[in-house]
Amino acid sequence: MQNRFLLIKDFKMKIYIITTLCFISTVAFSNSFVHLDSLALAKAKTMIFDGTATNETLKAYEKLIINADNLLTCKNPSVMDKTILPPTGNKHDYLSISRYWWPDTKKKDGLPWVRFDGKTNPDTQTDAVDRKRLGFMGKSVRDLSLAYYFTNDEKYAQKAISMIDTWFVNSETLMNPNLEFAQSVPGNPNNRRSGILDGRSIVMFVPDAIQLLSISKHWNTNYKTKTTKWFSDYLTWLTKSDLGKKGSEQKNNHGSWYKYQVATLAYYLDNKPLVKKMVTLAQQSLDDMLNDKGGQIHELERSRSFFYSCFNLQALVAIAELGNKVGMDMWHYQSENKKSLQLAINYLTPTINGKKWNHNTIKNIDLTDLIPILSKASKNENSQEYNKLLSKILSERIQKKQNDKLLEFWLLNTIN
Repeated sequence: MQNRFLLIKDFKMKIYIITTLCFISTVAFSNSFVHLDSLALAKAKTMIFDGTATNETLKAYEKLIINADNLLTCKNPSVMDKTILPPTGNKHDYLSISRYWWPDTKKKDGLPWVRFDGKTNPDTQTDAVDRKRLGFMGKSVRDLSLAYYFTNDEKYAQKAISMIDTWFVNSETLMNPNLEFAQSVPGNPNNRRSGILDGRSIVMFVPDAIQLLSISKHWNTNYKTKTTKWFSDYLTWLTKSDLGKKGSEQKNNHGSWYKYQVATLAYYLDNKPLVKKMVTLAQQSLDDMLNDKGGQIHELERSRSFFYSCFNLQALVAIAELGNKVGMDMWHYQSENKKSLQLAINYLTPTINGKKWNHNTIKNIDLTDLIPILSKASKNENSQEYNKLLSKILSERIQKKQNDKLLEFWLLNTIN
């Protein structure tokens, strides 16, 4: 009996320690994250280690650790690994080729390439250019930093920091903080403002990862100083360069993701007025972006209209959440023409209950594209209807065992 009592007492003490550590980490990170939800993270960590996590959350955690373990021995990605040089001849300058462009079969040399919307040219996705490496770097740093958060194992932090060092700090391997040659088109000498979209792979993942890594013994002031300067220089390029200014004028998803990047970096660098400016511009963009029913004019013209409608809204709802942090309520904003986020969301949600999507689509629509939108909208709109729609998508995907796309949701947006 005494041994049993000691076991129970020991178990309760472990749970108390875990809960206390999670509370401390929540307090430490609550004011520093840009996009991550510190309360959701702490809740997931507590539930995983006290045995109350759902099967979905446990699967997501197990998958995260498998991914992170595999990353420990991989080569750090670097812009220096590309084999095609940008026009400057400097490998430190990022280079990618726009994915929907193909050689012109009517011309002997195929130049300039021509666009087939929605049809990815595999030659644009090779290691000869930087796009895949950039995406891999961002997601790898995110996964490793989360693995460090959940396990407190320094090996994950050390690898994540080494990747950050390679991409942002080490003068021999770093990327110059601009996207002058992103989404280039062979045969077209003009730099393209649409290439700014590539930068979201950095901005979406790395600033919050750095916050998670900041308590590691492997992090130091040099890393903090150098990464802060890199982000500051990139933000300056976004807002001051000719290409960046052109990017800000786009009225489709590219314009939304531009505002997202600027707002994210501005918040990270403690420039609240610039965050407010981006939220205001995002609100104003709704008039040009939406028709009277809430359909997204420019995205409905695309060959994957449902995907791009969701893709654009994912940026806008993230901007709206940043608005919350600076005292602006984009969630309930309505223009004089009655355009709003809710109108745009409600245009898409009938598909969850089986309504046919009567717009261009060369692929079947995927309702999981709505999850990042509804998870934020249900919380910020305090909407039972959005909660029901979100639960419907999740339950159907569980039954069909289509969980791979949902791993991030189950781990970072823990629900009961």
